[in-house]
Amino acid sequence: MTISRFLPPALLGCCYFVAAVAAVLLTRFDGGVAYLWLATSILTADLMMRPRRAWLWSIIPCVIASMIVTGCFGLGWVMALPFAAANVIEAVLAAWLFRKFADPRRPLGSLSWLMHFVASVGIAGPFVAGLLAAVAASSIGLPIGRTFMTFVLGHALGGVTFTPIALLLTRTNRKAMLDELRRRNIAETVALLMLAIVVSTYVFGQQSYPLLFIPILPIILIAFRVGRAGVAISIAMLAMVGGLSTASGQGPMQLINASFGQQMQFFQFYLAATVLTLLPVTADLENRARLHAKLRKSESGYRMIAEHCSDIIFNLKIDGTIRYASPSCRQIGYESAQLVGGNCSMLIAPEHLADATASHLRSLEMGGETNRFEYLAVTASGEQRWHETHARLIIDDNGRPEGILSIVRDIHAQKAVQRRLSDAALVDSLTGLNNRLAYREVVERRLKAGETGACVAMLDIDHFKQVNDRFGHSAGDIVLRGFADVARQIIRDGDMVARIGGEEFAFFFPNTALPQALAICDRLRNELSATIFRAGTSSINVTVSGGVAELGTDGIDQALKIADMALYRAKQAGRNQLALAA
Repeated sequence: MTISRFLPPALLGCCYFVAAVAAVLLTRFDGGVAYLWLATSILTADLMMRPRRAWLWSIIPCVIASMIVTGCFGLGWVMALPFAAANVIEAVLAAWLFRKFADPRRPLGSLSWLMHFVASVGIAGPFVAGLLAAVAASSIGLPIGRTFMTFVLGHALGGVTFTPIALLLTRTNRKAMLDELRRRNIAETVALLMLAIVVSTYVFGQQSYPLLFIPILPIILIAFRVGRAGVAISIAMLAMVGGLSTASGQGPMQLINASFGQQMQFFQFYLAATVLTLLPVTADLENRARLHAKLRKSESGYRMIAEHCSDIIFNLKIDGTIRYASPSCRQIGYESAQLVGGNCSMLIAPEHLADATASHLRSLEMGGETNRFEYLAVTASGEQRWHETHARLIIDDNGRPEGILSIVRDIHAQKAVQRRLSDAALVDSLTGLNNRLAYREVVERRLKAGETGACVAMLDIDHFKQVNDRFGHSAGDIVLRGFADVARQIIRDGDMVARIGGEEFAFFFPNTALPQALAICDRLRNELSATIFRAGTSSINVTVSGGVAELGTDGIDQALKIADMALYRAKQAGRNQLALAA
């Protein structure tokens, strides 16, 4: 979408021609170059928006128009080609430099945009073109210094003033401006534009007082109420009214004790200052309006999510004071209004407060990363339930911490499931005894705590396979559960028994000498051999063999290995007996 799309090359050349003729006829004095030059701003804006591969179609008609104007109305046909070259080089250099560092589709959208624009359009382009034009003009007797200064000032002020307006008239920006105007109150827009015309006409219709600041006031009002489109129209009307007045020898510019050309240059400097002041302000206002619209939309979505989310959402200050609590806080017995203004520490169980505080501080240190932690929360009824929090630091525009957004979820049921799963992982499901993993954890924990003088034992039910083969596996399960019951009755408080294999059981006797451990196991062996297990109509009697060993510094694996070797010897000796480790 470029200016050339709605101004075909021929029409673009015509616009360039009209602007160039007006500049030469109205602002050229003493046989020199024009004091004001607006034509290059039209070509510069076109090149900024047009793909580079198509630049030639814009350059050709403008070169022709420039040569005709210079030859017929300006310095003559001798200077027609050099000045056309200078004008085109200025536009090409300015457009190329600007497109290299900024986006012309967002006219005056930021301070960076403005700086790159002034550097390319107001300095680089006019400076290089001015050198070329001054050197060429010196060949016909014009002073290089004066020609250079007049050319650079006229082209720089013209480019800085009118290129932004030309950019705003491209199809993309024009459509956006028209859409913007349609959204405004038509009556208010017309009234404000009429006010700007009346004020401009009054200020430039008198030459008693320097009231040049007054037209800016209604344009500022237009910037707030109408937007960039209204400002562009207002500046165009100000340029028309003020330019005609100054060109006719009237208006406050007459208060300047200078030549007519210098008065026209000052007027263009005034316009450039107005453009570079008001259009960036207007662009910033539009950016803020878009940002506020996005924020309103975001806040609306955020509130909808927060109000219908089962998780509790808190917005906290740095010190933990609650600024916002979502309606889902009812699940812990509170209304939002009851929590806002209070500190989140009131919701945490005292025994978990220190850890939760440390996690809160860690969230502040983690920047934009999410911090997850678990704790016991206290409901309004005093019940303690497990909750987890996902917390993330909120940072303001200056990079300073502003607060913390926390999403809190009740995980009490999940914790209960975890506990059941954990217990199941450590318990033999058939006998209810500890399993091998639990046995190892307990013994190793006791060893790390400095446990000494302990014993272990390995007991194995004799001929258990025959029980399964003769009476069935269900009968075998009855025997295993029966063994577990007998073992619980025999061992002391503090002792431990675990099923570590099919019919194999391990014992741990803390603070127990080897003879005492052997005696306990022997009581168990005697009790088991005297016990009859019922499986349907069948009566089952089993015996057990075992090995007992001291738990030394070599660790649990070595002690169990030694006890297992003693168990093997007991089996070899005829079963239904115990053996001590060698």
